[in-house]
Amino acid sequence: MGGRYGDVPLRCRAVAAAIVAGKGEAARILALRRAGEVAGGAWGLVTGSIEPGETAIAAIAREIAEETGIEATELFASGLTETFYFGPDNVLELMPIFVILVPAPVAVRLDHGSDQFRWCDRAEAADLFSFAGQRRALADIWHDFVDRAPAPFRRLL
Repeated sequence: MGGRYGDVPLRCRAVAAAIVAGKGEAARILALRRAGEVAGGAWGLVTGSIEPGETAIAAIAREIAEETGIEATELFASGLTETFYFGPDNVLELMPIFVILVPAPVAVRLDHGSDQFRWCDRAEAADLFSFAGQRRALADIWHDFVDRAPAPFRRLL
């Protein structure tokens, strides 16, 4: 997917998801630490690429299963995107952020893309997340999915 904003192309080739467990004071969000050459050591949400012919919804459900072993049974649109400039290609990357709700922290099975995980409260996640867009999204995700029930129109699965 792509477009233009002035002289800088827009591109959407990846997705992200916040996996939120529980409600209220007991709520936790899953943070993953990336492994490998690209952003190795950075903490953040589940992220991954959209494969050719794949929708963003299918991509994030697949990525969650691959990266964590968690099945996306309650998938929501957050209404948020992480936006960043990718210099080598001179493009603005747009990454939609989805939300997965699970009743409580569940077992996580990491793939090769991450080497650590933590179930964090909001303050821990804000301190831990390496990417500014994900830190900013955290407040809205907490407001719309932890502090209250998500609006029905947001539900995708």
